[in-house]
Amino acid sequence: MRIRALVTQSRSFRVAVIAAALVYGMGNCQAVQASSGTEGAAFLDIPVGAEPAALGSAYTPLAVDAYAPVWNPAGLGWLDGNQVAGQHVAYLESMHYEFLSFVHPLGDQRDSSTHRGVGFSAQYFGSGDITGTDVSGNPTGTFSSHYGSYNFAYGQTFGERLAVGLTGKWINAQIDDVSANAFAADLGSLYKVNDKLRLAATLMNIGSTLKFLSSGDSLPLAFHVGGAYELNTHWLFTAEGVYPKTGLAAFHAGGEWRPVESVSLRAGYKTDTLDGLSALAGFTTGIGLHFMGQEFAYAWAPYGDLGSAQYFSLLVRFGGREEEKRNLIQYQTIKPQRAVKSQDKNGAEPEYQQLMQLLGDDDNQHYAQSTRPASLEK
Repeated sequence: MRIRALVTQSRSFRVAVIAAALVYGMGNCQAVQASSGTEGAAFLDIPVGAEPAALGSAYTPLAVDAYAPVWNPAGLGWLDGNQVAGQHVAYLESMHYEFLSFVHPLGDQRDSSTHRGVGFSAQYFGSGDITGTDVSGNPTGTFSSHYGSYNFAYGQTFGERLAVGLTGKWINAQIDDVSANAFAADLGSLYKVNDKLRLAATLMNIGSTLKFLSSGDSLPLAFHVGGAYELNTHWLFTAEGVYPKTGLAAFHAGGEWRPVESVSLRAGYKTDTLDGLSALAGFTTGIGLHFMGQEFAYAWAPYGDLGSAQYFSLLVRFGGREEEKRNLIQYQTIKPQRAVKSQDKNGAEPEYQQLMQLLGDDDNQHYAQSTRPASLEK
């Protein structure tokens, strides 16, 4: 019951844990100052997924995959198959951040003008051992804490351009032997202006307070608005503004270069960095490796003198379009044969040549787009 006495006597204990989650998770000192004593569950602001993290957390207009339940539930309306995503993040000291998600399209997405999808995801932030103190600052030993969010999301399209979605959340936190619970919702929208440009807006963490014992803290309510533009099959750019209820507004931006179909190089920048650090503290970068429609991704986010965070995530697609299942190595091997004009004595092309004619350059470009987890071409 030691922790109960500490929590009852002083709010600074809970604030310290919230601040630790932000400092080590987000690197946002100004948000910590603004949120002290007023916001809980700050771990919800830590980016989920190596691709979103590498793109500077500018993922609201790109979430049409297994990350949609967290980033923008409207993207579930444009699913074309089942997807699973998993993540592990190594933070400073013993802190770690885990994520698991499954999304599923409802009905036949090809035969309906309204497309629907559902998804479930779980986020878990563990602090490891933390040194506790009493109200006088004297050490009282170590304890651990964890925060979790368990989310169910639904999204659907209205026509060919607009999609909206809703995520319901159960948030659970525990500090030593004291626990707290809260319920929240996210509202999301996506609008496809054309095949290259997409706009999005979300309102995140609308809900109850996270209450430890007799006092509670509000959730990190924030409004996100942004857009993404795919210049061609090799270049993608995204940006968004974040307007929290408390704290300062922030700007996130990112870009992706895909020199070959199997590799994506990413970089991003976000302004909500630690106060007093160099401008490089807002820089993020990463890489994505694609094979048969699946992606393994890595991201690195520095936090100045505090160190850095390293993301490892896997995005698996199954039951989607046939071109996503095509073996890249085999496809690249047989593609040059299109230029061979061998014919039989009757002037007819062999069967494989006729097949290659069907796999033209346009189809190759469509394949490159369809294997990008956050492609605008859906």
